[in-house]
Amino acid sequence: MATYRIDCVHKPNRMSRHEHITDVGGPKPEGGRWRDKVENVVHFIENKHHRFYTQDGNSTAWVAVRKSPSGRKFIQTHADGVWTDNLLALDECST
Repeated sequence: MATYRIDCVHKPNRMSRHEHITDVGGPKPEGGRWRDKVENVVHFIENKHHRFYTQDGNSTAWVAVRKSPSGRKFIQTHADGVWTDNLLALDECST
């Protein structure tokens, strides 16, 4: 199982509380960058193909899959027993 850092997100309208993060990205372990759809990241996590995390200084938060009341699966960070929204604080992924 490979482990990947997420350091950017894409949300079509960053200010909208109704739109969701559609893509995430980060550095590839071998160099360069990766970017993928959240649906694919959900699949990778659920099927234990890859793990994802965010990092802020020395603080690391693992990314996990959650389900909204409507049944939509999404990703969220989890650190020290607390679910957080720090993915939204990450930079915008470049195209």
